[in-house]
Amino acid sequence: KDFYALLTTQLSMQDPMNPTSNEDMIAQMTQFTMADGITALGDKMDQLTASMTSNQALEASSLVGRNVLLNSPNAYSDGTGINGQIPIPANTQNVVLQIKNENGGVVAVQSYGNQPSGMMDFTWDGKDADGNTLPPGRYQIAVTGLPAGATESEALSVLSYGNVSSVTLGQNGTGLELNIQGMGSIKLADILAVGD
Repeated sequence: KDFYALLTTQLSMQDPMNPTSNEDMIAQMTQFTMADGITALGDKMDQLTASMTSNQALEASSLVGRNVLLNSPNAYSDGTGINGQIPIPANTQNVVLQIKNENGGVVAVQSYGNQPSGMMDFTWDGKDADGNTLPPGRYQIAVTGLPAGATESEALSVLSYGNVSSVTLGQNGTGLELNIQGMGSIKLADILAVGD
């Protein structure tokens, strides 16, 4: 419709003594058609983006209440403890896990002895060394071990589980985010695995 309005206006405004050549007219018509096609393509991309966002929101909302594995040494205990995994890069001796409170004080220590390379699961029951249940809150997991060939103990990476409490649907340009109980927000792409 806009194209025909432009074409009619152009034809009515040209100088009859010096009309636009056929080549120029075809070139202009091609430009109009391309501009119209680009606009339509932009509309289709907007529709595709909206559809993808909707699918992501649906996928993310299905994670509410589930535990997700994160690349983080920090985790929240609701009073029942923390679960996670330790990537062991090589056969490692004397693997020791320390749980620290928010002030950095060690509240529990667990020894896992010698571990083969691969993923090592860990569980902390939420109790201190004396068997007292600690209050809900954020805790830090620090793991050390002596990998094969090393001469001294090294810090190992920690992956911890967090519970998805809600989903924030991309407001103010932030994109879709998962809210982890007691830990704040993460992006959907930050999830390494989904647990119970």
